[in-house]
Amino acid sequence: MPVLTTETRLTEKEAHDIMGYIQKYRVDYGIIQRYVWLVIVRQKGVINKSELNTEIQRKFSVTKRTANSVIYDMKGRYKALQELKKTEKGQLKNKILCLEQQAEKTAAVVNILKKDAAANRLDGKQLVKYRNLKKTLYYKHQRIQKFRDRLAQLEKDMRSGRYSLGFGGKKTFDKQHRLEENGYRSHEGWYNDYRKRRDCNVFYLGSRDETAGNQMFQLSPDAEGYDIKIRKDGKYDSDGRYVYGKCRFKYLDDELRESLRNRDRPVSYRIKIRGTKIYLQAIVTLDMAKRPVMTTMVNGAIGLDFNDGHIDMAETDGKGNLVSKARYRLKHHGTGGKAANEMRQVIAEIGKYALSKGKSIVKENLSFVKKKSQTEKGSGRRYNKMLHTLDYSRYEDDIRNMAVRNGIDLIEVNPANTSRIAKKKYCQIRKIPVHNGAAYVIARRGQGYKDKAV
Repeated sequence: MPVLTTETRLTEKEAHDIMGYIQKYRVDYGIIQRYVWLVIVRQKGVINKSELNTEIQRKFSVTKRTANSVIYDMKGRYKALQELKKTEKGQLKNKILCLEQQAEKTAAVVNILKKDAAANRLDGKQLVKYRNLKKTLYYKHQRIQKFRDRLAQLEKDMRSGRYSLGFGGKKTFDKQHRLEENGYRSHEGWYNDYRKRRDCNVFYLGSRDETAGNQMFQLSPDAEGYDIKIRKDGKYDSDGRYVYGKCRFKYLDDELRESLRNRDRPVSYRIKIRGTKIYLQAIVTLDMAKRPVMTTMVNGAIGLDFNDGHIDMAETDGKGNLVSKARYRLKHHGTGGKAANEMRQVIAEIGKYALSKGKSIVKENLSFVKKKSQTEKGSGRRYNKMLHTLDYSRYEDDIRNMAVRNGIDLIEVNPANTSRIAKKKYCQIRKIPVHNGAAYVIARRGQGYKDKAV
């Protein structure tokens, strides 16, 4: 079953008591997190959950459900880190291969010029070129060796299963070595800031057999939003067993209400603290048996081409002919709320159009890990910037979430040469811009048509 996440910001007006409790409890929760992480790393990810749960309850005086939540969260991080290291290994190998190929080509030119230099057959410009190429070759070999050393260390870490995780972030941790440069008057000031960043989340694991899908954290929907009820843990239940508040969700509100109303699925919650603001995430499991697919490829497809500042769309009929085109502008960039909301609204608009036509969406498979690892200085600044700055992860997550919620069939295709094919075959004939042309090729590719550049 697909799992979707929605987020809202807690306010002092509606959740004053909860925010006060979380600000205190997050420190104790962070201590448990780091202890469990240390146990998991020492045992190379292989743990006895029951024994560890009992140990956490006894050592930290918390409930079984809290212990389960921390174990689940830290075990998930460990597995994610394992997968990340596999990706890093692949990236390093690709970088080394790419640099070796470039060094081999450079070395061939240097060897030719070397013979001419020895015989004094090079003019001034050629001599400068020869010297510059020798420098380039030297630095490429330096980079190759650096990546080889990094790869050897990575492989050693993967064999040992000993992974490090900086809970407060490496960048913030390193600021203690340059206090004045980073605006701190003392080490204590830095530590207070680092601790806030380190102890910044509390996780409540849901379970199907518990009330409202979660024993420790419960939402009750009403006409205006949701009532929040959190069971206190550890030393904090001396002045009352529960803490209460209210909140509202704009995104995935219907799905969350449905899940809470049916009471047959787990609902997990994560509280994230970012600076002075506190956010609540609800993690919902959707029942896809009740959500049939509402689109098909029989009558055509909706092809999408994602670019910096816009998403281009091309609609086809059942025979792969172009029916319509559109461009959806994205004015905002970065990780701010405006950019996130804009992306979500644009994708929701695309989803509504696909549903109105009953057509499946075809998008590029934007897995650029290998391409990113092979980009080097001088290989196309514009292309490199596009690869490294576009918010692919947000686009991918939002469009998949939208498709799951609305029962839209989402198909991914290889993005290779879509723009080049569009330029050579369709743009001039059909009088369409290149990005719409690329979206058209993507739609046809999803339908099974094989376009080739002439």
